[in-house]
Amino acid sequence: MRSTQNKIFTGLVTVAITIFAFTGITQAQEGTQGDGDVVEVVKGSDDHSIFVGLLEDTELEGLLKQEGPYTVLAPTDEAFEKLENFEELKEDSERLQNIIIGHLYNGEISSADVENAKAVEISDGDIEASNGVVHVVEEVLLE
Repeated sequence: MRSTQNKIFTGLVTVAITIFAFTGITQAQEGTQGDGDVVEVVKGSDDHSIFVGLLEDTELEGLLKQEGPYTVLAPTDEAFEKLENFEELKEDSERLQNIIIGHLYNGEISSADVENAKAVEISDGDIEASNGVVHVVEEVLLE
């Protein structure tokens, strides 16, 4: 009798583990878009490692993890690499912080509204996050 109960228990545990593992795999395949905050969405991109590093360096990452909503214009790594004075810019922490702040907005702003207001082209826009929206831009907004 105990042997049968142990087999049933082991079978139920195996089924539970399988369901849990499948659910975790499915969530991982769906990605973080819409599920993570704006920082997690940007971190999930292979094209934004410089911007993510600058968010950390300027200590703005913590701000963007709050409730929001926020709009983030996320320049690609290529956009930063195009800057002639990028190394000098990194040395001027106050100016760098002001430039990064220029890519962050309170409230959720659509890509069309941003393009019109900032005269910037958004290559991938309206990427939903749990606390706002992310728009990918191919240039760094210096002013």
